Amino acid sequence: MDEQPELNLHVLGELTATRNGAVVDLGGRRQRAVLAALAMQRDQVVPADRLVDCVWGDHPPANATGALQAYVSHLRRRLEPDATARQRGGVIARAGPGYVLRLPTAAVDAWAFEAAVEAAAGQAPGDAVCTLETALRTWRGPAYADYAGEAWAEVEAARLTELRGLARERLLATRLELGEAPLVIGDLEALVKEDPLREERWRLLTLALYRAHRQAAALAALRRAREVLAEELGVDPGPALRALEAEVLAQSPDLDGPRPAPTTRPATLVPRPRTPDGLVDRDRELALLRTRLDELVEGTSGCLLFEGPAGIGKTRLLEEVRKLAVAAGVWVRSARSSALEQDFAWGVVRQLFGAGAEEALAHDERFAVLRGLCELTTQLAEEAPFVLCVDDVQRCDEASLQFLAYLVRRLEGLPVLVVLAMRTGEPHHADDLAELVADETVTVVRPAPLTEEGTAALVTDRLGRGADAFVTTCHRMTSGNPLLLRQLLRALADQGVPPDAAHVDTVRAVGSRAIASLVTLRLRRMPAGATTVARAVAMLGPTADLLSVSDLAQLPEEDVAAALDLLARSEILVDGHPLDFVNPLVRDAIHADVPAGERALLVERLNRRLKSSSSRADHAGAQRQ
Repeated sequence: MDEQPELNLHVLGELTATRNGAVVDLGGRRQRAVLAALAMQRDQVVPADRLVDCVWGDHPPANATGALQAYVSHLRRRLEPDATARQRGGVIARAGPGYVLRLPTAAVDAWAFEAAVEAAAGQAPGDAVCTLETALRTWRGPAYADYAGEAWAEVEAARLTELRGLARERLLATRLELGEAPLVIGDLEALVKEDPLREERWRLLTLALYRAHRQAAALAALRRAREVLAEELGVDPGPALRALEAEVLAQSPDLDGPRPAPTTRPATLVPRPRTPDGLVDRDRELALLRTRLDELVEGTSGCLLFEGPAGIGKTRLLEEVRKLAVAAGVWVRSARSSALEQDFAWGVVRQLFGAGAEEALAHDERFAVLRGLCELTTQLAEEAPFVLCVDDVQRCDEASLQFLAYLVRRLEGLPVLVVLAMRTGEPHHADDLAELVADETVTVVRPAPLTEEGTAALVTDRLGRGADAFVTTCHRMTSGNPLLLRQLLRALADQGVPPDAAHVDTVRAVGSRAIASLVTLRLRRMPAGATTVARAVAMLGPTADLLSVSDLAQLPEEDVAAALDLLARSEILVDGHPLDFVNPLVRDAIHADVPAGERALLVERLNRRLKSSSSRADHAGAQRQ
């Protein structure tokens, strides 16, 4: 998938072609059908009468052969514009009774996708994850979407869709091998929901829940699988699910994730996976991770804290920690804090240590528990170096946070690397977290927004080489936030928007819809007054200030000031004056989310304010006269 031919054909979505990043006009639906039919038969000669059937079905024109030749001629001119009439025919070649499409594997996204899935089967887990993730990103919609429902396209489209489903299953199964059970549960739930009759998805979901120390949820998933299969097909689960259920009930050690050999230095290091496509502008952070892991293998401890706003890439860097650690033969214990579990003591500790922590947690006194957990960590470190990863530590339950702070101050001499990720702008247990962040042994890393060059790399990775104006607009609309940029590019890819200068204006319209759910979810976690204030700022636009927002929202100025502070700390508004959103897409998403009734009310208030201001100005002018 690394080769970049000059001409590229895209069929995983609507049928399009690009040449040096520029979109090629392939003509009308029937003309494009010729190219689609040739791509489906990869390197095989397609007889002319078969192409006629694909283009016209049961109603061909009187001179179908001549019309077909005209379509082929037009396609050749557009696909090979630099060739002379005699030279054309290199891409669509005449062969025997028909035509054949001659392009390298990497030039057709469906061919490259299939080759990548096949290659991943023989790769080490870390490399396989990179290969599969890159391959799956090439999908922009249903295969051969232009010809959905056409009998001649159904078989190939269904085959590619099945292969995509298999690739997604393999990707999540491989991430399970890498010790990422807590992180793949949501993706597996989504896969099961898409196709609840595929037993492999239920198996992977159950295994992920069990390895995330959620045995009750694992058994519940198996019960759901049994009910669905009985209801839909009238059958019991197959042997694989039945065997898994027995192993879960027996708490079989065979279900646990792979453990490294108990040695302080692996005899043979597995080559590190290459940096996956899409991770850009993070050379400094990756170099630091590799250095710390090398030091860990040598027996040196440490603590890294990735800190920054939502979407800056903290979780992505934790994923890299896990991949690099597994590739180096280092065991990883992971946890992800959740607002839903924040009030339950020792939730993160149980994610990290599972049943092994129960003996320490049985103590009545908090200090005795901390000592016991520290002793457990020491015992595990004596077996082999390991990494403790905790994502969203700002949502960590207070007891587990105390343990992390207690442990970090006692790491010296232990081959343990603690890696934390903290989102700024969210409420947290201030004292315990501040104590952890302030510890002199903790290295705080604050990933920066993407540069315009990094944005260009992601645009190229997702959409093809982008025009300068298109890249600049994407960068400005997202302020270099990787999550917002990926959401934007995914939406543009789904709609088949080419990255050229002619579609610059499309970026903002598509982008605000693409990130709306992210922004509204963040607002729903705040008090109702914060949402009201954010909507007022969005409606007022550049004229917004504290007094006008207070007037429009009909809230006391003190309450508005507190809400503005919260919105700034949550990276929705810029911290300072004038009042403005962190980027235009956030403003557009909030503006579009205002309900119709509230919008009408706010518009009426705005009109009254404008009329009142105008009346006062006219009155003042009359007095001066």
